[in-house]
Amino acid sequence: MSSTSSIRQATFETAVIAYWDKLLGIAVAKTNEQDGFDLVQDVLLSAWEKWGELPKDESLEFYLLHALKLRIFNYYRSTDRYQQRLQKLEELLNHSVEQNDALAGEDLQAFREALVREAVATLSPNQQQLFTLRVQHQYSYQKIAAILHIAPGSARVLYARALEQIKTHIRTNPAASESILSAFVLFTIC
Repeated sequence: MSSTSSIRQATFETAVIAYWDKLLGIAVAKTNEQDGFDLVQDVLLSAWEKWGELPKDESLEFYLLHALKLRIFNYYRSTDRYQQRLQKLEELLNHSVEQNDALAGEDLQAFREALVREAVATLSPNQQQLFTLRVQHQYSYQKIAAILHIAPGSARVLYARALEQIKTHIRTNPAASESILSAFVLFTIC
């Protein structure tokens, strides 16, 4: 083996060690243990094939996470798992129309949270941070502006855009229709 190929292999192995746990954790959380493992292996195999072209700095993590996100999306699309999730949601919604107490069900809440997490994942990292500060921590626009070093008005506008992007993602995905959005109010702009 030449020194160039051994250096190439060493840098690749270092990257695998650095990112394996994070990639696997995300993949398993979004799929299951076996499929998550397969998806990560596929991402890393693809990275190995393109290793000479890939960045070796901190943007490598972004590349790998983005590649994993696309594979998880294709995993649901290509194997009809996404349709199964939709069918489960439809059954839960139909059940909730028939029985008022079903709206508080843990399954429905977990499914709704999964939909929102999936939609939030489509935001840029900065939008995700702003959204988390506003929704999970319930910070004011003034406090968010101070943390992110922007004007309070900008924080309000950026939050409104992120919220609209999330709602649009849910509306345009088969996973959520207009009726779901009207039945379950996600967030309000205060």
